[in-house]
Amino acid sequence: MSVDRQAVIWTRLGTSPLRMGQLYLTERECRFTYDLDYLATGLPGIGAIYTPAVYANDTIVRTRTDSFDFLPPIQALIPPHSEHNFQRRLVIEYLARNGVTPASGLEADWEILKVSGHGGIGHLDVFETDEKALDWYAAPVRPELFDVTQGTDFSLKNYLTWFDQDAEVLMQVIGPTPSVGGAIPKLLVSIPESGWDGRIGLPARFGAQGLVDVVLKFEQPTVYPGLVELEALALDVHREAGFNVPRHWVVEFNGVPALAVERFDRDGNRNPLFTESLYSVLASGDTRITHNHSYSYDEVGRAIDRSPIEFVTNRDAAKRHLLARLLMALLTGNGDLHLENLTIVGMAGELGFSPVYDPTPMRAYSIHNMLSVMPFGHYGETDEATGAVVNLAAGVRNLAKHLGVSPATLEEMTGKALQVTEHYSERLGALVSLPEANRKNLVTIVERVRGQLS
Repeated sequence: MSVDRQAVIWTRLGTSPLRMGQLYLTERECRFTYDLDYLATGLPGIGAIYTPAVYANDTIVRTRTDSFDFLPPIQALIPPHSEHNFQRRLVIEYLARNGVTPASGLEADWEILKVSGHGGIGHLDVFETDEKALDWYAAPVRPELFDVTQGTDFSLKNYLTWFDQDAEVLMQVIGPTPSVGGAIPKLLVSIPESGWDGRIGLPARFGAQGLVDVVLKFEQPTVYPGLVELEALALDVHREAGFNVPRHWVVEFNGVPALAVERFDRDGNRNPLFTESLYSVLASGDTRITHNHSYSYDEVGRAIDRSPIEFVTNRDAAKRHLLARLLMALLTGNGDLHLENLTIVGMAGELGFSPVYDPTPMRAYSIHNMLSVMPFGHYGETDEATGAVVNLAAGVRNLAKHLGVSPATLEEMTGKALQVTEHYSERLGALVSLPEANRKNLVTIVERVRGQLS
């Protein structure tokens, strides 16, 4: 006999922590109901589609599927199912230390959500009870900072080989810190506001001063050697192209290369901003979406245009941003620009795409060498009118047309992307940690793309 599960969702979007409403998980459905008091605040809801303005007093109900046991904005708080997922392993180790050993699947997801579903990326905080929410918010506002570059008694190098004994020590030093999804080891931590100096602490809570929240991403040298330098270069190139890019620091964490990236989901006072991945937004409105590359870029454009619920304030600007991101991804060797690497953020009363994050040129590694994880502009398909295969330049032109971007604007955007990446190959050659074979492979790839788009 199944037992319905209940939790509460809070947020720090306002001037103080507020309860948004009640979450229920039944054998067949996930449900959420807004509190009347929260509706009266006029603040955003759990997601761009699940808005208080639309649902008000109605309960949001979604049938559970193999892809989503929870409403998509809630599902995003749970690390993906994988025995090698760093974040999931971290929380499971914490639960085990506290005598909780859930079975795999939904039971584990529920226990993970109760422990680490708050303080993570975005504006949603999930708790088992209101009492636990109030206790969490009442915790000391300034966490202790640990010096992790000198004198620490644990080896993160060993932990990255998934040795259980090191997880125990890591948890003692860092605690049950919330985390973000993905295969690359990442932790959400705080560092001094002035920047990286070798000290980290738990993510800042309500009212913390003198700290900045960062995503600390560790390199796995045996799988992705040189990844940290490569991603840092990609972030720099995107900033030069005019994109909003967070501050970032290339660091060494007990001998392990790491990249500390300032979180874009917090404002200048370290309070959360409304944040939701495009994957969550689109999956909330289209139950056919089952994974983070279910759509083509063309379909994303159509969703921006046609959605009855406005999930971006300036639709034309959003479509141009999408096209510009794809052009830069093609020219830098990032074939992994999927729906979870595009996020909607609320700032100054408007919804739009977030600063650039995770633009890593993964094509440097043979197992990720694909032009684009999501299709666009019928690229690679046979043109019915001519019988010819649609080449890269034609695919980009088709996408631009579908996004409502004029040929003249596309030419200008392509020219700018080509100009800013003109010396990209030389800059790749200056990276010291990226193996020569990977460097040559990536240079060959991006130069070929340049020739096709020039």
